[in-house]
Amino acid sequence: MVEKEFVGRSAELAACLDRAAAVTVVEGLPGIGKTRLLAEVARQAPDPVCAVPGGAPEFPRRLAHALGSESLVVVDDAQWADEASLRQLMSLVRRPESGRRLVLSVREGQPALTRLLHAERVPVRYVTLPAFTDDEVARLLPGHAAAERARIAAAAERIPLYLLLLADLPPHEWPGRDDSPADGDRPMLPAERVLFAEVSALPEPERLVAQAAACGGGQIDADLVQAMTALPRAEVGRAIERLLGRGVLAGGAAGPRFRHPLVRVAAARLAGRGWAAGAHHRAAAYLRELDAPLTVRAYHLEKSLYRHDLVAVGELASAGEEVLGTDPAACARWLGAAVANLPERMRGGHEHCRLSVLRAEALLASGQPAKARSLLAGLPDSPRVLALLSRCEHALGRTRRARAIAEAAIAASGKPDARAQLELAHLELLDGDLVGAQERLRRTAADPSAGPAVQSAIAALAAIGLVCAGRTIEARHAQQAAADGFDLLDDNELRSVLYTVPALCWASCFLDDDRRALALLDRAQYLSAPGLPFRHSVRGYVLWKLGRLAEAAEAAAEAETAATRFGHHDVVPMAAAIRLRVLLATGDRSSAEQQWRTVEKMPRPTVEWWRRTVEHILAEAGLELGMFPGAVEQPMERTANPLRVARLALDCRGALAEGALADARRSASEAMERAAATGLKSDLGIALLARATVSAADNDLAAALTDASAAAVAFGRAAMVLHRGRAVLFVAEVLGRQGNFDAATQRIGEAREVFQSAGAHALLRETTKVQRRLAGQRKLESPSGGRTLSRRERQVAEMVVRGLTTKEIAAELFLSPRTVDAHVARVLNKLDLSTRAGIARRLTG
Repeated sequence: MVEKEFVGRSAELAACLDRAAAVTVVEGLPGIGKTRLLAEVARQAPDPVCAVPGGAPEFPRRLAHALGSESLVVVDDAQWADEASLRQLMSLVRRPESGRRLVLSVREGQPALTRLLHAERVPVRYVTLPAFTDDEVARLLPGHAAAERARIAAAAERIPLYLLLLADLPPHEWPGRDDSPADGDRPMLPAERVLFAEVSALPEPERLVAQAAACGGGQIDADLVQAMTALPRAEVGRAIERLLGRGVLAGGAAGPRFRHPLVRVAAARLAGRGWAAGAHHRAAAYLRELDAPLTVRAYHLEKSLYRHDLVAVGELASAGEEVLGTDPAACARWLGAAVANLPERMRGGHEHCRLSVLRAEALLASGQPAKARSLLAGLPDSPRVLALLSRCEHALGRTRRARAIAEAAIAASGKPDARAQLELAHLELLDGDLVGAQERLRRTAADPSAGPAVQSAIAALAAIGLVCAGRTIEARHAQQAAADGFDLLDDNELRSVLYTVPALCWASCFLDDDRRALALLDRAQYLSAPGLPFRHSVRGYVLWKLGRLAEAAEAAAEAETAATRFGHHDVVPMAAAIRLRVLLATGDRSSAEQQWRTVEKMPRPTVEWWRRTVEHILAEAGLELGMFPGAVEQPMERTANPLRVARLALDCRGALAEGALADARRSASEAMERAAATGLKSDLGIALLARATVSAADNDLAAALTDASAAAVAFGRAAMVLHRGRAVLFVAEVLGRQGNFDAATQRIGEAREVFQSAGAHALLRETTKVQRRLAGQRKLESPSGGRTLSRRERQVAEMVVRGLTTKEIAAELFLSPRTVDAHVARVLNKLDLSTRAGIARRLTG
C-alpha cells in the first residue's frame, strides 16, 4: 500500500512553514514520516526550495547550489551529514538579512547536532513527530474495518511506514517479536524497499552483524553473533553500538533488539539463503560446544543441515519430541527437517514412519490439518495413523468421514482405548447422534483406562448432550464436574482433550456460567493453535451475552474466516448469526437487514445446539426487523431445546404484534412454567419480561412493573447485560404510563448507561425515542389551561402518534370510528391544537 495523500501532521507542517525560526529541526523515530513531511514542506512552501539528502555523496555540491536564489533549504536525514557540512548549513542562516531558512530532519537523540545549534546561537524550533492517532490511522488505511485497523495499529506501533507495510500483509504473515524465523521468502512489498535499502547501506561490519542478528533470533546475543560472523569480539561490540546509534537496533531491559520486527525481516532478506545457512551451521556448532539445550540448537540446525548429518537429525528429532505439546509449529518444522535429511536406506523404515507420524500430529496441533492429512495418506495404516486421519478430517469440516475413520481405528486396535472412544463420542455429537454419543460416553466413563483428563472431557460432552435433552439439573452437575476437572489438569493434560472445550463452553453458556466459559476459552487460546473456528464461535456468543459487543463481533469474524479456511461449513452460519445479533444492538437497520438476509440464505448447521441457536437468532431478528410476516410462525419443536423459554417468549411477542392477547398470555405462562423447571436466571428473566409485556398490553400496569423489575434483577444475576438494559427500559415505559415520570426518567438514565458502556448504539437510539415519548406523555398529563386528558383520551392520543388511522384505532380499542373521532376532537381542543400531526409533535417533544 502506498500513501495516496498527506495524512495528518497539520500542526507540524504549519510549524515547518512558519518563517519565525531560522532553523526547524524535525525529530522522530525511523519510519515515523519525517521524509514525507519534508516532501510536503517542499511542495507547499511559497519560497524557492533546495532539498538535499543529508547522507548523499554530493551533499557539499548541492549545498553550494543553495547559496543561489533558494531561500528554504530542506535537509533530510541530517544525522548522516558530517560536522563540516552542518557548519556550512549554519552559515546559510546565520545572517538574518539573508532571509534563508533551514528545515532539518533527524532521528531522535542527536547530541552533536544539538550542541552545534546551541553554539551557533541561531533561533531553533524543534518539531517532534508522534505516532499516528486513531483518526490518522483511519485516514491512512481507509479500506480496512475498524477492528482490523486496530490490530494493524497495535502491531505497527502506529508508525506510518510500518502501518503501510502490515496493511499489505495478511495477519498470519506478520513478523512477530518472538524468536520465530524471519520470513524473507515472500515477494518484497513496495514500502518494504525503504527498510531494505536502509539495511543494505550499512557499512560491512554493521551489515554482517545485522544479518547474523536477524538470523539468530529476536534477542541479540553478542557471543552467538560473533560465532555466526567470525568477526573479532571487539568488532562485534562496536558494530552493535553503531547499530544502536543508527536506530537499527533498540536497547531494552533484556538487551538490544531490532527496533521493529519488519527491520529484522529486511536484514534477514539481505542475508540470503546461502550466507544464512553457513551462519546457522556455525551457530549450531558453537551451541553444541556449549552443550546448550536441544531446543536452542534446533532453531539453527533446521536451517543448516548438510545432507545425511545423522547427528543433527537425531538432535532435531529429540528437540521436536520435547516441544510437541508446547510448540507444535516448531516441532513440525524440526521433524520435517529431520525426515528430509534421513539417508535413502532409512526411508520407509520404522524411524521414518515414527517421525512422520509425530510430525503429522504436530502439523494438526498447529492448525495445518491439510498438510497433516497429506502426510498421513502416504503412511501404512495403523490405529495411530487412522486416529490422526480422523482428527484431520474433523478439522477440515468432514465430520461424517471423520466418524467412519474413527470407528475403523477402534476396530483395528482391537483393545479398549478410552481416548479413542471419547473422540468418537465427540464426533457423534457433532454429527447429530445425541443418543449414540451419550451411550458411548456412559460406557467409556466405566473404562479403567480413562484418567482424569478423559473423565473431565466425558463430563464436558455429557453436559452439552444433557442441555440439548432438556435435563438441566443433570447438565449443571456434569458441567460443574467438567469445569472443576479441567481446572485441576496441567497444560499438557488439558491440551490432550482440548477439542472438548468448545462443547463445555456452550453448555456453560446455556447454563448461565458465561464468565467461567470465558476463562476456560482464554486458557484454551493460550494452549492451542490460532484460528480454530469452534473456539471463536462460542467465544463470540459468550461475549455477546456479557455485553462486550466489539469483542463479540471480532470473535465472530475470526470464526467465519477460520471456518471458511478449514471447510467447517457448519460454523459459518453460526458466526454470521452472532454478527447479526451484534448488528441489531450496534448498527443501523439496513446493515442488520442485509445480514439477516445473508444468514437466512445459509444452510442450517448439523450440530443440534448450533442449529437451534441460528434458527432462534433468525426468528428473533426477523420479528424485530419485520423482515417477513411469518418470522415466528414456524411451528416450535415440542422436543427439548436449550432455548425453549426464549422461543416461547418470542412467540409471545409475535402474538402481541398480531393482537392475539390470549395466545400471548398462553405463551408467557408456558415460558414461566419452563423457567421454573430449569431454575436458570436467564430463563426466569426472559419469562418474566414476556409476562410483563402481556400485562402492559392488557393495561395491568402494576403487574407489568413488578414482573419487569424482577426480570431486570434476574438478568443482572445472569450477567446478561443487554437484556438487563432492555428490561430497565421497559420498566421506564411502564412507569411513564403510570404517570411516575421522575422514576421513569431515572430508569431511562440507567438503561442509557448500560447501552453506552456496551457500545450498543442502536439501543441508545431506541432509548432516546422512549425518552421523547415520555416527555410527550408528561405534556399530555399536564396540558395548558389545566384541562387534563382522560385515560381513554391519552390512549387514543398515543395511538395517533403511532400513525394509526381512525379505523385501526377503533378496531384495536373495540370502539366505533365515530367515538374515536370524538376522542380525537376532545384531545385537539384540550391541547389547543388543530391537526392530528400537532398531537404527534406535542407528544414526541
